[in-house]
Amino acid sequence: MIKKLLLPCILMIQSVSAQIVSYDNSFASSGQYAITNNNNIYRTGIIQNPDKSIYLTYTRSSSSPAGPEYIVSKLNANGTIDSSFGNNGETIIPDYYTAAYSQITRQPDGKILLFSFYDDGAAIIRMTSNGQPDTTFGINGVSKISNVFNDFNSVGFGLYLQNDKIIIHGLTIEGPYNYYKSIYRLNNDGSIDNTFGTNGSIKTMGNFVFLDNQSNIVSLITNYSNTNANVTYPNGGMEKYDSNGQPLTSFGNNGSLVFTTSPGLVGTASMDSSNNIVCTNMNNEIFRITPNGTYDSSFTFDSINSYPFTIITITSVVEKNGQYFIAGQTGTTGETFFISKLNPTGSVDSSFNYYSETTADSDGITDMIIDNGHIVAGKGSHILKFLINNATLATAAQPIIGQPTISFENPVKQNLIYDTKETIHSIDIYSGGKIIKTVRSNHSDLSDLPSGVYLVKIRFANGKEATKKLIKN
Repeated sequence: MIKKLLLPCILMIQSVSAQIVSYDNSFASSGQYAITNNNNIYRTGIIQNPDKSIYLTYTRSSSSPAGPEYIVSKLNANGTIDSSFGNNGETIIPDYYTAAYSQITRQPDGKILLFSFYDDGAAIIRMTSNGQPDTTFGINGVSKISNVFNDFNSVGFGLYLQNDKIIIHGLTIEGPYNYYKSIYRLNNDGSIDNTFGTNGSIKTMGNFVFLDNQSNIVSLITNYSNTNANVTYPNGGMEKYDSNGQPLTSFGNNGSLVFTTSPGLVGTASMDSSNNIVCTNMNNEIFRITPNGTYDSSFTFDSINSYPFTIITITSVVEKNGQYFIAGQTGTTGETFFISKLNPTGSVDSSFNYYSETTADSDGITDMIIDNGHIVAGKGSHILKFLINNATLATAAQPIIGQPTISFENPVKQNLIYDTKETIHSIDIYSGGKIIKTVRSNHSDLSDLPSGVYLVKIRFANGKEATKKLIKN
């Protein structure tokens, strides 16, 4: 049986089965905003306002002895600098730095909160929506907490809003082998709220800290043991506290749960809208932990067989309406980034599949914002904005530049037989994420392939590409 497959070729996209159809050319320069003199050692943070304007934080290389400058900037919805913000579109945060990631969030009143560090601890900075210091907060807009730092993995600090309160967490060190996470709650004026926890703070062994839908505080401990802690976690565990920082006695053993198996070296972790914690580890696995602290066996992500490439690293996971958008890197040195979408069960959403692009650098996508019709992503020195295909965008964006067809025998018995008006450059056949055979001509012999399901990447002579499944009998 000859099965015809329509393979639309989409402008600026490597996998035409992806739902991303193109860059949004109405944003910045062809959908990409380049940050001038950005220091790529440090991570760029982004948040989006209701009017689609974007706040971004980054570090700019400086010859000053104090080191890189910490910058907050604002882009209009079209990706141009908002010159009314700060000083011609940017505010320099003096005397503070970020070791890896600039935490930024927006209060309901439009004011901006930033979490950074100074020599002796944490600095929480609040500014007005136009980029000026909010003098009603802390001292001239800055609240300092000593002995709270970024952790060794550059991920263990954070900033949350809890109604009219502010939750921050970071690493505290009290001597060799005596370190833990401190969680503080601040009042709206930047002062420490002494009604929270013990005199305003909580001690926890958690590598990652979250605020759930009930304003409870959840601490995820991943394969961590500290002999000075009240509870040791040789395989990791979870701690839960109520909204006021007291142990949530209904959870585990008086608020603590010790895991019986280790989650491994967790690289990223985030809490979804159902209070599940979604984690990635160093083996590029994605798994989910339920609110009661158990591994969710209904969620399975197959990183090896889901894509026709080998994932080097997963850099971001963002949930939207129960589904998960993931970003990562592939290629010899991570020079190719990809964005994909997973169903609630962890399988790849076939209507989205993946988008991939090879760039001149190996910067990974860190922050992603998913809204109706767009994905905004921070990648090294760039902010990228993509169009997501739907019924209205396909007409408005007009990214489709041709719809060539290719017909081939599927299932294949012995020879790969195809019919197309396009010139074929090559057809790569993948199994287990690796190329096992490449053919370039019609009627190529595939009798050496075992029966099974394969992924094939078709490269046309005009540079277009497509990826489809192939069944071999």
